[in-house]
Amino acid sequence: MNEERANPGPPPSAMHPADVADRLERLPLEEAERHLHELPPEQAARVLVEAAPEVAADLMEGVEPERLAAWLAILPAEQATDLVPLLEPLQRRQVLEALPGEQARHIRELLQYPPDTAGGIMSENLIALRADRTVAEALEEIRHRARAAQADIAYIYVTDAARRLVGVLPVRELVFAPPNRRVEDVMIRSVKAVPVDADRETVAQEFEKYHYLGLPVVDAQGRLLGLVKASDALHIAQTEATEDMQLMVGLSGEERAFTPWTRSLGRRLPWLYVNLLTAFAAGAVVGLFEDTIQRWSALAIFLPVIAGQGGNAGMQTLTIVVRDLALGELSLKDGKRVLAKELLLGLCNGLVIGLTVGLVGWLWKGSPELGLVAGAAMLLNLLAAAFSGVAIPLGLKLLRLDPALASSILLTTVTDVAGFFFFLGLAVLAMRSMGL
Repeated sequence: MNEERANPGPPPSAMHPADVADRLERLPLEEAERHLHELPPEQAARVLVEAAPEVAADLMEGVEPERLAAWLAILPAEQATDLVPLLEPLQRRQVLEALPGEQARHIRELLQYPPDTAGGIMSENLIALRADRTVAEALEEIRHRARAAQADIAYIYVTDAARRLVGVLPVRELVFAPPNRRVEDVMIRSVKAVPVDADRETVAQEFEKYHYLGLPVVDAQGRLLGLVKASDALHIAQTEATEDMQLMVGLSGEERAFTPWTRSLGRRLPWLYVNLLTAFAAGAVVGLFEDTIQRWSALAIFLPVIAGQGGNAGMQTLTIVVRDLALGELSLKDGKRVLAKELLLGLCNGLVIGLTVGLVGWLWKGSPELGLVAGAAMLLNLLAAAFSGVAIPLGLKLLRLDPALASSILLTTVTDVAGFFFFLGLAVLAMRSMGL
């Protein structure tokens, strides 16, 4: 903080809104609010868009409803809609009442869609033409509407009289078409669209697969409602990747380095308790074999080795499966095939790593029995890790939960419990065969 104050850099008003948002996130709330109020209205509004949601919520809490409404009125309706739900109910109502009527109507329409769906991220700022218009009429309408609304005109969408989406028209095709031809004669009839209730992950997967600049959003009757832009899809992909990475280790998916410590504590502590319970479960397995460990103390050396290798191998599988599920490259119907492949890998890895561990146990401790037990337990635990790395995310997906949801905690529990049980259980059998 002292270093930042000693080298303040350019004033916030001369910076890009994203850079200003980064700077404000690092400042105490009171100081950040002061800097925000000093910005020109347009820049202040765009800084709120660029800031992390929880930071934007804190900053907006200290802004008068009329002033905040003036800022939101500058933004496109879809961006303002992302900010309005962050407000407290009373402030939200006051801001919506203070907004211009048309802007407030657009925001209320967008608010009816869940934020994690295509409807929640779409923009209504697009150009749609009737199929029965001539090219000359279409060009004139585009000039008028694009100038008035600053609409995105990379694609022109074509609808019928009931506003059902029937085609798409690249601007280039329209410009070079004969003026007297009808739009329906030059449009592309095969047009890809997403349902308004489609999950945002599905939307991001469509962009990843087809590389569109925009995707139209339609309702159940095929009526055109809005447009999701490629820039929004990129933001979705980044957000989903962050959330998946954090959820895998029991974080909320919304935490940042400068999140207030009280919020971080509230989000982390519950999952740490879950992890604590699973650690006690693994400890309980070891407790069942306490007498065995006392009689053969060399076993204690290999307990963390067996569990640690199982956890690492399982995380390799888990990371790949969660990633492919998130990108839509893997579905539940592919489960058996992926499981067979990962079990084969687990078997191969288990034989190689198990042989190494077995030789170490034999040569280090001079006990071939210890080497055999450790090697066999390693093989079995790597198989269990491979199975868990596939079964846990697919099971969560089957339950309609996020496959990344604390999956690493669940996986570690399985590999710890299974590894300890295999190793110590085989040790009991070995001791009996040796007459101990």
